[in-house]
Amino acid sequence: MSVYETEVKSPKTVEDCLIMIANIDCDFRIIAGGTDAVVRMKEGKWRPKTWINIKGIQELRFIKKVDQQIHIGPLTTHSDIVHSAILKGKADVLIDAAREVGAAQIQNAGTIGGNIGTASPAGDTIPALYVLGTVIELSSVDHKRYIPIEEFFIGPGRTVKKDYEMITNIIIQPQEENEISIFQKLGPRKAQSISIVNVAISLSMEKGTNKCVAGKIAYGSVGPTIIRAKKCEAMLTVNPLTAPHIQNIAKVAWKEVMPISDIRASAEYRRDMACSLLERGLYRLMKRWDRK
Repeated sequence: MSVYETEVKSPKTVEDCLIMIANIDCDFRIIAGGTDAVVRMKEGKWRPKTWINIKGIQELRFIKKVDQQIHIGPLTTHSDIVHSAILKGKADVLIDAAREVGAAQIQNAGTIGGNIGTASPAGDTIPALYVLGTVIELSSVDHKRYIPIEEFFIGPGRTVKKDYEMITNIIIQPQEENEISIFQKLGPRKAQSISIVNVAISLSMEKGTNKCVAGKIAYGSVGPTIIRAKKCEAMLTVNPLTAPHIQNIAKVAWKEVMPISDIRASAEYRRDMACSLLERGLYRLMKRWDRK
């Protein structure tokens, strides 16, 4: 990585940070855990004149229940999520996803806000947030606005966040008693690599049966942003989730995703694996439901 001159500013509070980004007159980027930033700098892609380091703003690191929702601060680390008693049984899919984010060092440093802000189609926590009905709180000096996560991303590395805004809260809808969820990832785990394909699945089940009454399926790394598999979702409630029906649902996923070929995998391979991951995830969820 070639050396370049840059300035680092470190606001101590959210208010200080919002004032800073509203008035700064040069190219800047916000940095938290830095796990994505280091990679981008090595690639020569992120070279702002100023880094705004928000790691010390402790008011942005939290997981708490608020009324019927769960609020997660953007500086909450992946390790915080994995070990959260509040999220256990209420957001299993997010815990599964956070557990798959790189090695332990990355989980300890990387933040959920950084994963969202980077807006990578391969970000592991993002499909999980899709099926949890997440809303992103964006704050500026003058106001707050709340964006459903499916409206937040507009392309690889691109979101609706304005330069003078920052993510200040991530609001999720916790699972009900009859809901089960899972995150599945294809990627060489020993290398802690980014996903070739990943999928988050959430099902609302009819008690005492294997009948699904509602479900969400969100794929990552198979399109310019996260893809909701709407046709597969519609099939979830047509018949009980027996082996033949699960196999039929998984076959439809081949046409739902829109992958490209790159150095990690071909588009055709990604389509095949999207089907396999969905099938395996549904089988695992039904086994989990049977044990309830």
